[in-house]
Amino acid sequence: MSSLLYPLLLEPILVGKPWGGRSLEVIGKLLPGDGPFGESWEVADLSDTVVRAPQLGRTRVKNGAHAGRTLRDLIAEFGEGLLGSIPPTPAGDFPLLVKYLDAAEHLSVQVHPTAEYAKRDAETRFKTESWYVVAADPGAVLYVGFNEGVSAEMVEAAVGTRQLVGLLREVPATPGGFIHLPAGTVHALGAGVVVAEIQTPSDTTFRLYDWTQEYSRPQRELHLTEGLSAIDLGQQPVPTQPMVGTGRRTLVSNEFYWVREIRGPDVLALEPGSELRVLMVISGAIHVRWGQDEPLLVQAGGSVILPATVVAKVVIESLGEATILEIGFG
Repeated sequence: MSSLLYPLLLEPILVGKPWGGRSLEVIGKLLPGDGPFGESWEVADLSDTVVRAPQLGRTRVKNGAHAGRTLRDLIAEFGEGLLGSIPPTPAGDFPLLVKYLDAAEHLSVQVHPTAEYAKRDAETRFKTESWYVVAADPGAVLYVGFNEGVSAEMVEAAVGTRQLVGLLREVPATPGGFIHLPAGTVHALGAGVVVAEIQTPSDTTFRLYDWTQEYSRPQRELHLTEGLSAIDLGQQPVPTQPMVGTGRRTLVSNEFYWVREIRGPDVLALEPGSELRVLMVISGAIHVRWGQDEPLLVQAGGSVILPATVVAKVVIESLGEATILEIGFG
């Protein structure tokens, strides 16, 4: 049965957001109408009990014999042939969520629940995530963690107000830069930034401040009690600076996933192994060669899944110089 698997292209789910814009078009997305879009869900397999956004949470295959099927469908049929030895979620879903985000305006100041918090509240899902900066306006920033000397009492007094922003650490948003945001880290994506986001499969976000006055945005619910309970003041993530020249490097590796950046011309070597991979093409274009089939073209802004039984058989060739993110399981 696993011999029926092949490199999978998925149909992204485009999500309108009040803070979004049209910059996803710059990375190759075809956006309908003229309204703002904040997210493109590249690889998503969230059930109705997990997703909190007003759209379907499962991306579908758009190429080959499995066109129209979800990852949950393929997991149920192929199991280890798709994932390798990594188990799906307890519900049988894909264990990662991969997106592009376009912040035309500041995103809410927010925090995601830790594993300890999720154990206390059955309606929440643990969430840890990472950002790779695809594009950024001059002077754009990421808000990540707190400045030195900020206490829990200071945070509690400031949540829900503009004063909270003054407590946050500002990190320059530099194209090619990367930062990992463990659960419990207070953060916000700053205006003028497009990122690739890799995360555990959860849509749980606790908003602490939402910039409604600054942008005249509609009021959205804040989650001050929940957010204060989820904050880990000890989290002070350190950004990884952009790569100089070509090559490959590991950006993050934890128990949930790992991310490697590969940049260069010609053949791009993947990490050896037999587990499923997700490739995000950040710039340029690649050919995915597999067997005797015609090579699969994946351009900037596109993503492709390499099932476990396919990983060792594919050859990735860049068309000119390309930058890709290779994503695997922890």
